[in-house]
Amino acid sequence: MKEFSSINLPIYLCIGLIGLILLVKNSPQNQPVIAAKSENTNTAKVETPSNIDDNEGDDSAITVLQQNRPLRMTLSVDSPSFLKVKVGQEIKQGDIITDNSIERNRLNKQRQSLQLQIDNLKSKNIPKPFEPKAPPQLAALPSANFLEEESAIAQAKLKLQQAQSILESRTKLLNSDNPEVRAEGEKSESALNIAAEKVQEQEELLRSMQDMKLEASVLRHEEAKLKQLNSEMEQARSGLDQARAKLNASAIASQQELQNLQIAVQIAQSDLQMAMSRLETAKSNRKLLEYNASINAAQRIEQQNQSNLAYTRQMQDYEQQIRDRDYQLAQLQISLAAIDDKISQIPVVKSPKTGYIRRIKPWVGNNGKYSTVVTISSNPKSDGSDRSSNGTNSSPTPNPKTKP
Repeated sequence: MKEFSSINLPIYLCIGLIGLILLVKNSPQNQPVIAAKSENTNTAKVETPSNIDDNEGDDSAITVLQQNRPLRMTLSVDSPSFLKVKVGQEIKQGDIITDNSIERNRLNKQRQSLQLQIDNLKSKNIPKPFEPKAPPQLAALPSANFLEEESAIAQAKLKLQQAQSILESRTKLLNSDNPEVRAEGEKSESALNIAAEKVQEQEELLRSMQDMKLEASVLRHEEAKLKQLNSEMEQARSGLDQARAKLNASAIASQQELQNLQIAVQIAQSDLQMAMSRLETAKSNRKLLEYNASINAAQRIEQQNQSNLAYTRQMQDYEQQIRDRDYQLAQLQISLAAIDDKISQIPVVKSPKTGYIRRIKPWVGNNGKYSTVVTISSNPKSDGSDRSSNGTNSSPTPNPKTKP
């Protein structure tokens, strides 16, 4: 901002005094909220006199001065608690300075309660009764058909014949030993006998050599050969044991197979009897189905009559619920409109500019009303005279003639 020249300073003071006089004349004195400018500042709308030099620097200086001048607001409220600002607080244009927040909150809670009730009623779904329809005519019962059961009987008979045929053909073979397993056992037994004879011959040869007192190396050779023959004999004995075990296992397996074939015949006989029983059951169920069809036809007629009667009663209840809901909504809407009117009548004072609360004078009470003067400045710092009277909760002064 450019510095003011000493030549233009008296001109600026004159303009400020003229604007202050016009503001005092046009301001209403009996309104609950009065906004006044300080005595040493310029008004917002002041025309520049013709003897002032209209250069660019002076216009800029005037604009900055108008923006930074303090603003004094005289407030008159029903309670000091309506004041919502304090000294040193930063506010913006449009921020609330005074408001009856207690009454506003009380009315807002009532409004929210009514709005919730309205929303609840609107969202409440009243289902419309379902109109009963005439049941479709039942088709006639199909003709009796037992092909599935008869086919199962024929299949069961065929399985029984197959099981009996297999049992007859395998019985003779399974009762006799397995030729291959028996031949293997005889072969193992012969190999054991040959190995035993070799061992016996080697033992006799070794004894004769010992009697002849041959060299020790020859005797050790023959003893090693004897040990080898003994090992071969043990292997032959083990092979015989395995062959006998196979023969026994084959006999057991044959007997088990024979028992399984006999069981298969019994199962086939049981399946045949079960298939025949199913055929009899199917015939009985067909007779019962025909009997139930005649009863259901009579019941369907009676149920249709009951459904029509119930639908008539449900429609009466549905229409009554719709009427009750519309009546309740109308009452709540009237109450909501009344509360909105009360909220709109609560006076609110908002800041006309952005700045800082520089000073709040002590409250002055008169006939149930309380008044004070709030100074709003663009400068957050206050001078010494302002700090002497910056209390926001001063007790109301009973003297109505106290100057603001």
